[in-house]
Amino acid sequence: MSRRNRRRGPGGQSGRPPVRQNEPGRKERPAQPEAKAAPEDQSQTENTRHTKANMVVLLDSDPDYVEMESKAVVNYISGYNPMGFTLALKALNYITNPRNEGRIGLLLLDLELADQEGHTAAEVLDVLAKKDDIPLAAVSSNNSAGNVNRVLELGGVGFLPKAFTTETFVRFTKDILRKGKSPGWQCNACGKLVEVNQLDLLKMKPIKCSDRQCDSLDIREISFSGRSGK
Repeated sequence: MSRRNRRRGPGGQSGRPPVRQNEPGRKERPAQPEAKAAPEDQSQTENTRHTKANMVVLLDSDPDYVEMESKAVVNYISGYNPMGFTLALKALNYITNPRNEGRIGLLLLDLELADQEGHTAAEVLDVLAKKDDIPLAAVSSNNSAGNVNRVLELGGVGFLPKAFTTETFVRFTKDILRKGKSPGWQCNACGKLVEVNQLDLLKMKPIKCSDRQCDSLDIREISFSGRSGK
């Protein structure tokens, strides 16, 4: 039946066209069920997106360190993105933002932070004490026994003494992201954390203290277990 001769329904509206019979050689396509998005599925997708811990937050008052660390994450740590800050309040706004809940895989904090606005690392640590879901690693130019013990008491997952190279930073950060912590060694003579620049390949630990004024061979491994006991 042609379109012109098609019957019209009440009000001049076109009636429903007749059902076509299967034509020879033509396969009829099965009717596809209409897809309906279930609210719970959307919610699960939303939660998955926001709980993927793929951010590494870098907080240091020295912009050169923030830049170096950010480039290292982008270029050498697959699956993670850096978020660098030199101001404590901006970092805290990011950390406490509900939209970033569960997204932060690591916070690397300079213990000697003293930014241009007068804020210090202590303020950041006070906030972190109420948020035990963010792994904390410390960097510091003060590699003393007191600072090592401080990081252990804070439940840190690692301590990286300054100054460090990109290679050392990448190895340190990957250890934490993959294993939940980075190994550390402390000199029993001076109490300082030993910089891993000389390794005994058999024992997989530093040969001696990295402090030139010490050079002790009495080294022990310490455990940065994290606040959740990981």
